[in-house]
Amino acid sequence: MMRGIPASLLRTAGFAGLFLVMEFVSRAAMAQHSDVPVVWPAAGVAVMWFVAQRAARMRWADPVALVAVIVAVNLAAGAGAAVAVVCAAAGLAQVEVFRRLLPRAYRGSDGAALRPRDLWMLLAVVAGAAAAGAAVGVAGLWLVTGALPGSTAAIWSFCDAGNMLLFAAGMLHLQAVAATYRARYGLVAAGCRRSVRAVSGARAAEYAAVTLCALAGYGVAMIWPGVSMVFPLIALTVWAAVRLSTTYVMAHSLGAAVVTAVCTLHGYGPFTQLGSPSHAVLVGQVFIATITLVGLALALGRDERDTLTAELAGEKERASQQADLLNAVVDSMADGLAVVDERQGIVRHNPAARRLMGRIRPADETGNSSYYGLSRLDGTPFADEELPYRQAIADGQVHIVDLLTNNPDLPQERILRFIATPLTLACGARQAVVLAHDITAERRHRDELASFAGVVAHDLLNPLATVEGWTEAVADALTDAPEHPAVAEANSGLARVERAAARMRGLVNDLLAYTTTRDATIKPATVDLHPLVTDVADARIDTAMAADTPVPTFTVGDLDPVHADPVLLRQLLDNLISNAVKYTAAGVTPHITITGTRQDDTVAVTIADNGIGIPAGQHDAVFDTFHRAHRGKGYGGTGLGLAICKRTVERHGGTITATDNPGGGTRFTFTLPAAADTAVTDPTTNHTTQTPELVA
Repeated sequence: MMRGIPASLLRTAGFAGLFLVMEFVSRAAMAQHSDVPVVWPAAGVAVMWFVAQRAARMRWADPVALVAVIVAVNLAAGAGAAVAVVCAAAGLAQVEVFRRLLPRAYRGSDGAALRPRDLWMLLAVVAGAAAAGAAVGVAGLWLVTGALPGSTAAIWSFCDAGNMLLFAAGMLHLQAVAATYRARYGLVAAGCRRSVRAVSGARAAEYAAVTLCALAGYGVAMIWPGVSMVFPLIALTVWAAVRLSTTYVMAHSLGAAVVTAVCTLHGYGPFTQLGSPSHAVLVGQVFIATITLVGLALALGRDERDTLTAELAGEKERASQQADLLNAVVDSMADGLAVVDERQGIVRHNPAARRLMGRIRPADETGNSSYYGLSRLDGTPFADEELPYRQAIADGQVHIVDLLTNNPDLPQERILRFIATPLTLACGARQAVVLAHDITAERRHRDELASFAGVVAHDLLNPLATVEGWTEAVADALTDAPEHPAVAEANSGLARVERAAARMRGLVNDLLAYTTTRDATIKPATVDLHPLVTDVADARIDTAMAADTPVPTFTVGDLDPVHADPVLLRQLLDNLISNAVKYTAAGVTPHITITGTRQDDTVAVTIADNGIGIPAGQHDAVFDTFHRAHRGKGYGGTGLGLAICKRTVERHGGTITATDNPGGGTRFTFTLPAAADTAVTDPTTNHTTQTPELVA
């Protein structure tokens, strides 16, 4: 902190010295023309001073130094003390108004590049500051001398505004350049050296040409006798602003202002031919202000355009790199990926899609399922309307399906898992992103494990029956034994063996049931669901009454006949209803509602309960093999019941889902093919009877 204060004061002293010199220059310029100044550079230096010192630690020193210099110069020039104080007050008001208005016009932080908008806002700021200084000066001089300055005050104000614009814009630009150099190269000097070295020979020649033309043009216009036109020199400013750096443009404008002021001061140039010193000064200042505004407006506009062009080119390059990276990632994927539009055309696909599918359908081909040889895993045909990408485009949901694909371009049939995700473009068009994953080996391995589990389960039944039989025999033998601690301990051990054997039998039965649902031949028939549901519900009620547990209540709605295997269908309903009864909180009477709805060729059956529900995030996982959602909470099970249900439904071409019941509990909904004939099988007797045709 101590090192910052002396540096700030040193800058204040330097600007105060420069301001003092400019004050004497202004007085000298005014000497030959009464009280009308040809140029008033002190005003420009003052605002440049306060712009540079915006972040100074001791900002109070700058206005003190400014007032001291103005008072000293006026006293030295023979003005009275009162006039000197008025001039100091006017100068202080001018820079203070400028300092307060600048942040409102120049929104950028220190070091931000000037934009064309900033130039016009800066013009409004300097006009306001000059008007404020003139108002204070006129009012003060009128109070001190009793006379109004008249047109002289207006000329002073115009001179101040022009010089403040040039100096303030120059200082802001130099600060931006310095900040850029420090950020890129660490030092301003290093940035300057790099910028100079970056100038090509042709561009250096152009700099020299503009400079020489400017020297020649202003020399002829200001010194050559009889020349009364200087405004064509604006063309040089335009040339510099369009082609050369903004720093050079500002230097060019400053040089033109100095040449114009000096020549006019010494009686040269077309402005001195106007007769009146006031007119000469006014027209000269108009010329200086014109070349300043024209040069800065064109240069800053060009800089802004170049910046935007560079940013656009950079964004385009980055977008191209991102696109190349994305293409490389997509093309290197082992999974197939395709984008399908609403017309079923493939917009884009990666090499893996062709490798997995065997072929890509041309635009003139129809029937995607037949072209790719798509079918369900049991070999039944798969309709185009059921394709996952068509459903994803239609309803905006993600659809996942496992399909068998077999066509002449494949060496052997494959099982592919298709995941279709909806995609809506900015233009409103709807597409779908389809990901194809080869699960042939996975399904084969799973099927082998399931077959193995079925064989093992079947082979375990004999030793399990032996264990249960001998356990029962030992238990019977111990009933006649006299009471003894050893007998009690033996009975306790036998009870544990019986429970373990019961759990083992449950697991074996589930494994056998799972194998059956996977491998057994389906024998579909038209089944009336209502008596089947009633029979399963009655069995649950009898079991609860025998076990002295809360007796469940059932509400059964209208159920349309379905076309399904009666044995597998009974097992499906028994599993779902048993779960609904079992997974109920202690002391709560289970209430199960079973309803059905028919939609075209399918019947959707919903089983809703008031149980403990399924934990969040596990509504899909509960259908996985050996998954138990309530493990360790006192609810038994092997984790195969719902897997069996899913397999049964899928083998019938349907779907099954689990959702939360709005009133608490769970809702399982599965779909099965609707009955198409009038021959209905009574699932309780397996006898087929003729019934009146049912209308959904």
